[in-house]
Amino acid sequence: MSTNMKAQIEVIPCKVCGDKSSGVHYGVITCEGCKGFFRRSQSGPVNYQCPRNKNCVIDRVNRNRCQYCRLQKCIALGMSRDAVKFGRMSKKQREKVEDEANMVKQGRLNGLSSPQYGYQSNGYTYTISNTQPAQQEFPTSTDNGSFTSTTTTTTTTTATPPHPHPVTLLRAIDLMDPVSFGKAVMEAHMRTCLYNNDQIETLKQRPATAEQVVAYKSMTHRQLWIEMAEKITLAVQQIIEFAKMVPGFMDLSQDDQIMLLKAGSFELALMQVCRVYDSASDSVIFGNNFVPLDAFSVLSEEESILMRSIFEFVKIIQNLKITDSELALLSALILISSDRPGLKDTTDIQKLHEKILTALKLEIGANHHDDHELLSKLLTQTPILRTFSLHHIRALNRFRETAADVEFPALHKELFSVETIESS
Repeated sequence: MSTNMKAQIEVIPCKVCGDKSSGVHYGVITCEGCKGFFRRSQSGPVNYQCPRNKNCVIDRVNRNRCQYCRLQKCIALGMSRDAVKFGRMSKKQREKVEDEANMVKQGRLNGLSSPQYGYQSNGYTYTISNTQPAQQEFPTSTDNGSFTSTTTTTTTTTATPPHPHPVTLLRAIDLMDPVSFGKAVMEAHMRTCLYNNDQIETLKQRPATAEQVVAYKSMTHRQLWIEMAEKITLAVQQIIEFAKMVPGFMDLSQDDQIMLLKAGSFELALMQVCRVYDSASDSVIFGNNFVPLDAFSVLSEEESILMRSIFEFVKIIQNLKITDSELALLSALILISSDRPGLKDTTDIQKLHEKILTALKLEIGANHHDDHELLSKLLTQTPILRTFSLHHIRALNRFRETAADVEFPALHKELFSVETIESS
């Protein structure tokens, strides 16, 4: 394929999810993520099932939620293992690609002004919105999962000064009223949570079977740690997407974005546990089943104490009866904290923190007329999360000392390292 044709193709977004494409894969223009997904789906027998009505929206945010619908979309678009056997593009195909590329460049195709940019970690692509200011740095991830700085030129669909300054964008955030801000954070939560409320209720009716509980109890210590690391990584992937959708987060410096995510990811994962724990059965969603906590009997005494402490905290939060919108704003407040170690632009972070706090106060005031102490109760609980985060890193490092050969996901290694505990 000529360099010019490759450049034309990469202008066109992935046909499956809309992310930045990397070429023609299995006969269709796709990103690396969808290429890898289709390849894995063809490598052996699969039994994907749709948890909804087989009409899930597949886009860059939701594409990992339903493998069934993602595969059906790939096939409907023409992806096929046989497609790689066909030779060069015909003249007609090349002309079609060139026409579509030109339409994308001119902003006429589906309202897109330019492709979106993203980074990959552990096979998942995290896409950066195409509304970033020109030549702004944002966090990317190398193949081994470490964060690096990448400078990308992007365009926007609205008129902006030739060289917009980040301060201008922060002023735009300041002008956003608290109600609109709260709605935007709630939208971020709804689009990125691993399980919506209907799915959680459905899973409650499908508790783990006796055989599955025995299987968990029969795991070795290292097998359970690997399982937990994979589940935490999956949650963190969605937390990164949530953070990027919180108004103002992407306007912070690239270094500060990374530091906030490193410091707060585990704490936000624990906040999400508050949605998926059932106190009546003392069970939590682990994979796609509600699993009783006593199934994790292989944990060490120290780990079991930490686990039980975490779920006591979860019960306290649940008893406060906060809404999803309040949980979303509280999560954003925990993430964007100016007292995290290693931050540079603490003034901008504190300004955004106060914006979130104002929105949270309004939301609580609207929903809890009879509990004027709720906000202070929530703020009193949040420092406990930092203690849990610290104990998690310590337990993780003790495990690594005894199982140095265990390979955790790249993103997990980057976020939960010995350096994290040293900087806390």
